Amino acid sequence: MKKANETIWMFTLVCVILGFFAAQVFDKPQAMEEIGGVTSLQNIENLLNQKKTLDSKRQELEQLIAQQERKIKEYENNAAQTSTHLQQLQKELQETKLGAGLLRVEGPGVEIILNDRKRDSFLVDYPNMINYFIVHDSDMLHVINELRGAGAEAIAVNGTRIMANSRISCGGPTINVGKYERFAPPFIIQAIGDPEKLMEGLRMEDSIYHDLLAWGLEFQIRRLDRIEIPRYLGDTNYEYARLLQEDE
Repeated sequence: MKKANETIWMFTLVCVILGFFAAQVFDKPQAMEEIGGVTSLQNIENLLNQKKTLDSKRQELEQLIAQQERKIKEYENNAAQTSTHLQQLQKELQETKLGAGLLRVEGPGVEIILNDRKRDSFLVDYPNMINYFIVHDSDMLHVINELRGAGAEAIAVNGTRIMANSRISCGGPTINVGKYERFAPPFIIQAIGDPEKLMEGLRMEDSIYHDLLAWGLEFQIRRLDRIEIPRYLGDTNYEYARLLQEDE
């Protein structure tokens, strides 16, 4: 009997111990689940906070990018306006240089050859009239003025550009052209303009063309599709003249 009680007691003790361990085993997953649950919520909260921080920084960067893009657009607009203004200034400068004769030019026009009368029996018989049979500076001036009146845009004499202030004067058997040049006949005058109008202007009834031909001087005119005239090589400085203001 005593032995049976001891057996029952031992069995009960074993059951109690087994129950205790079983309870510990079943309690651990729940504890771990609770710990894991708490950890997941904290991670989510941290990630949400990080997302908010990143969103805030992204908005700041987007604002900064938009601001820089506006500045770039403003610079581009200013550059475009400056470029357009510069191109306009360059165009005006070229037109001013063109009007001042400071650029080489080319175009259609006419070429004139002026020469003294060839020596013949008339000159032998009337040697005292030799002055009427040579080209004078006044004849050249007359021809140049008629070319200008007919619309010539650029004129050269023997390759020297003629401007409003160019000197054309008598130099004995030669003619002074410009500040430094002196030429003997024949004189080659080139003019750029409408060839037909230039020809018509020179052959009008009161043109010097007919007078010089009547005295036996050589006066040849021909049309040219392309004439090249050099730039003016004289003084362009104004020492005494000054610009007037619009309100003066």
